[in-house]
Amino acid sequence: MPSRTKGSEQELARIRSVIAGLVLAGTISLEAAAERLATSPRTLQRRLSNHGMTFWELVEDNRFKITSALLRETDLKVQEIAARLGYCTPSTFARAFARWTGQSPNAYRKAQTDRLSDAK
Repeated sequence: MPSRTKGSEQELARIRSVIAGLVLAGTISLEAAAERLATSPRTLQRRLSNHGMTFWELVEDNRFKITSALLRETDLKVQEIAARLGYCTPSTFARAFARWTGQSPNAYRKAQTDRLSDAK
């Protein structure tokens, strides 16, 4: 069963923050995250396992959160967002986004814009 103490929650928040920074920089790797956290890759994996998650699950979670915010709050082109998040091609990014939401990035942006328009 995953451990949930105040100290471990703070540790997880720090790990999430480091991963988010690496995702935004487009240079994500287990080794880079471990280095920023002053630990070994294996220790980082073990700590995440204690929380019931993996490094790449956190990477995907961060990518989705950042992507959805960029689509909602900016006019950046989908290609620019894909590049910022470290995707090799816009099509790879679009497939990942469709896996997360069931729709294309452009359809998601339009739905969010329409939802905001309806709320006003």
